[in-house]
Formats: sequence, C-alpha cells, structure tokens
Amino acid sequence: MDLIQALIVGAVQGILEWLPVSSSGQGMLILINFLQANPQAAFSLSIFLHMGTLLAVLVKYRDELLRLLLNLRWEDPLLRFLIITTMATGIIGVPAYMLLKGFISGAQGMAANALVGLLLVFTGIALHYSSKKAGSKKMGGIGYPEMAAAGVAQGIAILPGISRSGTTIASLLLMGVEQRLALKLSFLMSIPAVLGALALDFASGDMAASGFGVQEMAAGVFAAFVFGYFTMDFMLKAAGKMRFDLFCIAFGLLAVLSLII
Repeated sequence: MDLIQALIVGAVQGILEWLPVSSSGQGMLILINFLQANPQAAFSLSIFLHMGTLLAVLVKYRDELLRLLLNLRWEDPLLRFLIITTMATGIIGVPAYMLLKGFISGAQGMAANALVGLLLVFTGIALHYSSKKAGSKKMGGIGYPEMAAAGVAQGIAILPGISRSGTTIASLLLMGVEQRLALKLSFLMSIPAVLGALALDFASGDMAASGFGVQEMAAGVFAAFVFGYFTMDFMLKAAGKMRFDLFCIAFGLLAVLSLII
C-alpha cells in the first residue's frame, strides 16, 4: 500500500464512520479486493484507522468532554451513560474480538468477503426496522437497562460489517430516544470503545506484523481525521435523507455474491 492508497482508505474511513454503513466493513472490502491485503492485516488496519475519527470526535466535542472530566459526578446522566455502555461493550466486545481474530487468521479473502457481506445485510435489516421508531426520550429518561443494551449493541459491532453507529443508533431509537440525541450519544460512546479496540489490537501484535509501513498508517489516520472532522455535520444531515438500510443490504449482497461467482 502506497501513500495515495493509504490516504484514500483513510478518507473512506473518515466519511463513512458517521454513516450507519460499517466503515470497518467497507474498509476491509477495499483493502482485500483492491489492495490485495490479507484479511488479518485488513482487519487490523481498519481498526487502526479509527484513531483518526476518534481524534475528530475529541476535537468536535472537546468542550463537553472537558466539562465531564472537570466535573466527574455519578449524578451526571451523560457520565453514567458512558460508564454503563462502556462496561457492557467490554463484556460483549472482548470475547467477540477474540473469536473474530481466530476466524480471520485462518480465513481466505473470499471467506472474509462473505462474512463482511452477511453482516452488512444484518446491519441493513436492523436499520430498516428502527428507522421509524425515534421517540422523544431525553438524556434523563434513559435507564440502566437501556444503557446496557446500547453498550451490548456497540460490543457486537466489533464485527466488520456490523455498523457501530448503525447498531447503537438503532438500539437507542428502538428504545424511544430522540433522534438527534441518539446520534450524539453514538458519537460520544465510541471514544472508550475505539480506545479499547486499539489497545486489544496493539496487544495482539497483529498491527506490527501486518506489513503496513509507519508512513502509510500515519497518512491513513491523518486522512481519516481530516475527512471525519470536516464531513461530520454534512453526513449527519445526509443521514436523515438517505436509505442506508438499502445501501448496506446491496453492498452486503454484492460481497456474498462475489464468493458464489
């Protein structure tokens, strides 16, 4: 992978992270099918590129995050939400990560294509059934079971093809949370989740063994940050006007058909 290719893959991550279409799944499909990366290296790089969009969220919501850090009180409903969802994400996400790494380490490119494709179809179906379920529930009205459910949804989204934003937004909408608040919470709860996923991947040593150069990885992260930050508001507006459920299903079916053909 050269610098131009790294910038392109990073830009894809930066743009698609805000849409419920699985940026990691789409990134893996590009890396496997167009850049001939092996599935394990593609999975590690797709996780690593989330560092760029993580930085974009930190910069975008810096004032609110600083307020949280300076006023750590359990009574703060946003702090409670982030703690409970992070715990639930870890309980589900760590075992799912381990199982997935075992599968990917022995998978061929076409098998990985099929897995990502099937999970994209699943994401599309979930989005379809939640798209009209938004309620009017505010931050104070979200209970512990609902927080845990959103965290579980995020933990499952370690699987490439299951959209993290899609599953978390869908779960919150199904529980009656107001749409704009659901989007904001999905962004914020990604911060500890992405940090955890990065820590797991670094600890496994797969990123170091992937064969991608430091310059290429840095270029990808930079592109993910720039495109992620400057397209965040635009993509949020577009998210209410486009049928991302059909997008996920169509691309998922194409990936599965590529295995058959």
